[in-house]
Amino acid sequence: MEYVHGSHAGEQLGPGVQVWIGGRDFRLSELLGEGSFGAVWSATSPGLNCEVAIKEIICRSEVELGRAATEQQLLKFVGRGLVDNPGLKEDSPAAVAAKRFPSLVASEVKALGPDLWQVRLAMTRLAGKPLESLLETANEGTRPTADGSLVETCRCVRSLLDQLVPALEHLGTQALHRDITTRNILVDKTGQNYSFGLVDFGLAVDVVKWKADLLTHDIGGDGHYWPTSSWFVLEYGAHHLESYPALLQEYEADLDVHALGVIALRCLMELWAPEAMVAEAKSKSSPPSWAQTAKLMRLRMAWTNFWDDIARFWQPIFDAFACGGCDALEQLKSLYAQAGVHHMVSADLCAVRAALRELRDVAELNDLRVICDALLLLMRPGKKRDDKPTWRRIRAVLRGERSASRAPSPAVKEVAEEGHPQSRQQFLVGKELPAKTEHGSSQGRNRRDLCDALKTELRGWPSSGVPAASVAASQSTYSPSGPAQGSMWSSASVSSHCGSATVGKPISYLHVS
Repeated sequence: MEYVHGSHAGEQLGPGVQVWIGGRDFRLSELLGEGSFGAVWSATSPGLNCEVAIKEIICRSEVELGRAATEQQLLKFVGRGLVDNPGLKEDSPAAVAAKRFPSLVASEVKALGPDLWQVRLAMTRLAGKPLESLLETANEGTRPTADGSLVETCRCVRSLLDQLVPALEHLGTQALHRDITTRNILVDKTGQNYSFGLVDFGLAVDVVKWKADLLTHDIGGDGHYWPTSSWFVLEYGAHHLESYPALLQEYEADLDVHALGVIALRCLMELWAPEAMVAEAKSKSSPPSWAQTAKLMRLRMAWTNFWDDIARFWQPIFDAFACGGCDALEQLKSLYAQAGVHHMVSADLCAVRAALRELRDVAELNDLRVICDALLLLMRPGKKRDDKPTWRRIRAVLRGERSASRAPSPAVKEVAEEGHPQSRQQFLVGKELPAKTEHGSSQGRNRRDLCDALKTELRGWPSSGVPAASVAASQSTYSPSGPAQGSMWSSASVSSHCGSATVGKPISYLHVS
């Protein structure tokens, strides 16, 4: 990034303000978003035939400055695909990435004081609004996918995957995004066509450094889209992953894969209106497949169990960070480790995957079959699997070149071959945990008892999710240095522009540095 010390740097941003970044003149128009990291503004510049977005980041440590530098490098990388290779096919990962991600226009950084820097990144602005707003509209009863029919919903989900999977394949050669959420995915709907893009590389990490220095990196993002391994790291820390190869592999390579899978399934479940089946049956000469309908409803039940559990587990974590409650965080970590939250998340995911297999085997719609195959690769169960996901393999499934492995008795196979009980219910009421239990914290107690105890404990907390005593203590004792040495947490900053944290709704992301 270019370092500057002139009078043009450091001016207050606002509508109509003119700023210079990297030798370019920009005029700001409106605020697009704001949070603890800084702010994002829309702007125009003479000589550019497109609107740009300007992101201002206030860095309070060299770690944060390094993260901003990584974001700048990635914006430059994804925008160079077509420039460096003008002969690329339109559907090649590099060409798709240049369309689906913002690209760097200009950048600069200024030192404002000791351990304080101002970073400004000017990038192309992608059209559309956050996917979250589309889902909120659907949940309020207004279906963005026409009448909420399964055909239209599958078309939307298929477009999401077709457009973002190759783009993420290209990004994955350099970095992990680590913050793929419905608030960072933009969607632009024109008629019946959907155009998707992905923004905000603020938590992205170099893929080589991530694997080499896994223990020193932070945990971040929105917990709704965490795989099982992230919940394990929350409970015990990354240093214990070495004892669990399947979780280590998942945490090293599959964070983005799993997040996109959860988002795609959420879109399928929330944009589709089951009541639309009645209208479809009346308007068509042949009624819809009741086998397909029954499996869809089973998938919806498995999804609801998973999503409700994740919301219940994530809400107190988010609120504790929002309040800076170090004591509350430690209490939650202890509760979650004792109850085996990552086991519950894995059980829910196995149930979802079993339902996806059953639906895939009876689906009449080709798009629905392809989506199920893709989701079986994307959504990771937190267990050892032979179907190692790669973006290239997922892209092949979407093109119809191959499908996820098919096996007899899919519901049983999904869980039995992993040594997992055959249903979420059996997992929760199963026998005592095996002898090899993380730290032995859950040994000797029935999983149902542990689950019920955890839910009772969480219900006893205030609506903010943080015990009042912990909030009061944190207000007087919390400092940027964070919890005591030895904890996995060091400091926290939470986005403040993403809306309220409501159980059952996606909550804005967590960023722990």
